[in-house]
Order: sequence, then structure tokens, then C-alpha cells
Amino acid sequence: MRLNKRQKKDLLFFIVPLILFQVNELIKADVQIPVLGYLLRCHFNDYLGGISFAAYLNFILSLSNWTSFQLTKIHHFLVAGLFCGICWEVITPLFIKTSTGDAWDIIAYILGMLTYWYYGRKLAS
Repeated sequence: MRLNKRQKKDLLFFIVPLILFQVNELIKADVQIPVLGYLLRCHFNDYLGGISFAAYLNFILSLSNWTSFQLTKIHHFLVAGLFCGICWEVITPLFIKTSTGDAWDIIAYILGMLTYWYYGRKLAS
């Protein structure tokens, strides 16, 4: 199977945040700069998750018969980020006792989705 340009972009936007997630897991506890350390420990992985999830969703949809459901417009990404945030930060803590909800993480998911939208358009042109 040959991947088209958009699928290659989606793989890039999926893999790079996964690598950055692993790097963050290794360094976040040791970062002593107050604001940066807080962001890396509490919200950066959620931001990366927004990027990866958008790429993953679009890649999977590109392989299916539902290509018309791919995220393409800014409002698609806003809604998807909000939906992911609500699922992971509001609903999940109801069922998993060790999970905690955080409204700022919802913002991080949305910002991650918007990052994918913004840079995805730049790479496509």
C-alpha cells in the first residue's frame, strides 16, 4: 500500500508527538523552571495527545470508506478537542478512581487539535 501525501503527514503528526511524549516523561520531573515544569508535568502530554489524536483519526478515516468524515475545518478540530477533553477529563474520572479531571487539560486537547489544523494546512500547501 502506498501512502499519499496527506497520510504521510498524518503519520508524521502521530509519531512526532509520541516521541515528544516519551521525552517529556523522562525529563518533566527534573525541570526546575517553575512555569515550564508545571506545564510539562500537568498539560504538555494532553496537548500532544490532541495533535496525535487528530492525526490518528484522519489517518484511519483516510483508509476507510468514510473519508468525508475527516477533520478539515477549524470547527471540526474545536469540537473534536472539546469532545476528547470532556470524555477524558469529565467522564473518565467518574469510572476510574485514580483519574482526575482538569479543565486546563481540555484547553490543552483543543490547542493540540488546533496545532494539527494549523501546521497540517501549512504542510499541505
